[in-house]
Amino acid sequence: MIKLIATAESIGQAKKLIDLGIDQVVIGEEVFGLRLPAYFSFDEMKEVIDYAHQYKKEVIIAMNAILHNEQIKQARSFLKKIKEIGADQIMVGDTGLIQILKDEDLYLPYIYNASVLMTSSGQVNFWAKYGAKRAFVASEVPFVELKDMLAESQIPLVYQVYGSTCIHQSRRRLLNNYFNYIHKDVEELTDRDLFLSEPNKKDSHYSIYTDQHGTHIFANKDLNLIEYLPDLANVQQTHWYLDGLFTPEEAFKQVARHFIRVKELIEQDQVTLEGLKLHRVAIEQYHTKNRELGTGFFLYEADQVQ
Repeated sequence: MIKLIATAESIGQAKKLIDLGIDQVVIGEEVFGLRLPAYFSFDEMKEVIDYAHQYKKEVIIAMNAILHNEQIKQARSFLKKIKEIGADQIMVGDTGLIQILKDEDLYLPYIYNASVLMTSSGQVNFWAKYGAKRAFVASEVPFVELKDMLAESQIPLVYQVYGSTCIHQSRRRLLNNYFNYIHKDVEELTDRDLFLSEPNKKDSHYSIYTDQHGTHIFANKDLNLIEYLPDLANVQQTHWYLDGLFTPEEAFKQVARHFIRVKELIEQDQVTLEGLKLHRVAIEQYHTKNRELGTGFFLYEADQVQ
């Protein structure tokens, strides 16, 4: 069965995504959640969880940040609270948190998400031994290698099919340092609206922003793999992730609607190439205007990814 997983930036958007047919919603808060469209309070998370459960849907709480000493100290109380409000799963990227999950009173099923690190079935199966229920595949893994991973992996794989992809994170506040260096007021930093450009490459525009987790830099183009969903379904890659970090609330709901529709057509064996192209064009209309879309590494041959 195909599962669609999507981030949410508000209670209203989360409920609408559930109404539309998203199977699992990803939300979180500022201390433990990494690269989320927005942060939720415990009361807000509980409202989303209660609503999702009414419709037999699930909520994943993002705890995918790299945890430092202060965060590790807070992790136990945070896990207790999200268990109390009914969280279904968590998204984990730090091995320290996996150690904490060995405590039965704190345990929640977890998806291992180490961003760019998950590139082989050996890595997937290693974390499966330590309790991971699913694992995120690195965006750098092309389709040809994904098929090999699927054949050997012991747990389901989650593959991103839409949205931004982070290519670098530093704990340092690089933007703050740069603005100080050029004697600009750091308050001039706009929220997630800045881009980097490579020297002599005018067309390059890598999104960059700083938050409490450091500085994040994203690929030149966002992903849109809607035309290749049948290929993923054919090889039993059936957990698809939609990232709404840079896609405004209403636009992201419309994007999700198209992915949901294609999922339904695949399950009904009614999908067509012409229909897929129309869905791609529609998504391009809703996608954020200052951001381009592409297929990332998906179509690369294995020897093209170094």
